[in-house]
Amino acid sequence: MENARALDDRLRKIIKEVSDSTGREMKQHLVEDLVQKVEQNNLNELKQFLMTLNRALKKI
Repeated sequence: MENARALDDRLRKIIKEVSDSTGREMKQHLVEDLVQKVEQNNLNELKQFLMTLNRALKKI
C-alpha cells in the first residue's frame, strides 16, 4: 500500500513537471508568434508609409 502511494506521488510530480514545462513552451511559442505578427505589421505600415511618401515626392 505504501509503495502504491509513493508511486502515485512520484507520478503526480512527474505529470506536474511535464505539464509546467509544456505550459512554458506553449507560452514561449505564443509570445514568439505575437512578436512576429507585430514585426510584420510594423513592416507593412512602414512599407505603406514609404509608398505614400514616394507618391508625395513624385507630385512635388
